[in-house]
Amino acid sequence: QCELRTCPFGDDPHSQHQKNEVQQLTCSDSDDSGSFELIFRDESVSVSVTNTAADLESILNALPTIESVSVSYTDPHIYVGAPSLEADSLQVCRDVGQQVEIEFLSPTGDVPEIIVTNTHSDIDGILSMSTLQTGTKEFIECSGRGVCDTDTGLCQCFSGYGSSDGQGNVGTRDDCGYKVPYAFDSRS
Repeated sequence: QCELRTCPFGDDPHSQHQKNEVQQLTCSDSDDSGSFELIFRDESVSVSVTNTAADLESILNALPTIESVSVSYTDPHIYVGAPSLEADSLQVCRDVGQQVEIEFLSPTGDVPEIIVTNTHSDIDGILSMSTLQTGTKEFIECSGRGVCDTDTGLCQCFSGYGSSDGQGNVGTRDDCGYKVPYAFDSRS
């Protein structure tokens, strides 16, 4: 039986002025108890109202349908170590409401919105997800800058391209999404 392997997907490093998808979770809950469910591409996870943005990032990155997201508080005054924070300030759900932003680092492009459900009716306030910024990056095999070897599942990058971090910088994704800088000899 013959099985063809797929190669890594990524953003074309020649496309400029593109953005990652950013979605925003809004949650308010009065009693610091309960949980809700997040679903992305038919995979789901449970999130406690007392989880932090860092916890949520780890939870989402563990989903098999998400490779990498970054989660941060919408309010720039809320961060670990910030002075004079209320006890519940770092929770994803607070009595006064909380908003966290989820930036998709991979997959890139226009991804489906995460579905949020109040499965057990534990949340007594607002619970919603919205898209703040639609992703405009490509998500194509070998970042469009290489050829997929379907025997090995590895990209054979064109000259001048190499492995990226998924954001156009040097990395370990083996996706040909990094444009290798050319070295010039100043003595010539």
